[in-house]
Amino acid sequence: MEIQYLKKLKNYYDNNPKISKIGVPEQEIQTLEQELKIKLPTVYKEFLFLAGNRDNILDDWNGGFEYLDLIQINLKESMDNVNLHLKPFFVFAEYNNNQCMFFFLDEGENPPIYGYAGEKFHKNEKGEYVYYIKTNDSFSEYIDRCIEAS
Repeated sequence: MEIQYLKKLKNYYDNNPKISKIGVPEQEIQTLEQELKIKLPTVYKEFLFLAGNRDNILDDWNGGFEYLDLIQINLKESMDNVNLHLKPFFVFAEYNNNQCMFFFLDEGENPPIYGYAGEKFHKNEKGEYVYYIKTNDSFSEYIDRCIEAS
């Protein structure tokens, strides 16, 4: 796979040979898209290809590629429980079945990232508590920050 958006992540693995990258084969990514009946943004496919079976970049937020389908169900239930109905989205990282990081599927090939919490602890620009907020302008920006923090 040609890496267009996550060159910093690729370089991170290339320049740190002690850290093994455990990516997901392209065919498995295509299978996931078919099973979920969605089209993932290019940047996220790059992430899966480079590091999808590794959770060191996302710290405690990610259970790995094999749990992505279950994560979608769990977080959709959490959002339904608080009567939050959003346009089609994809949860790429979750914590404790009640917090997640996600992107909307219709916001381009390098979409903004949003954080959700069922406890409604995020504050919007008006200072009001809300269930979700935009946390990063793009997925690649989010991954770059994760790399810098590691």
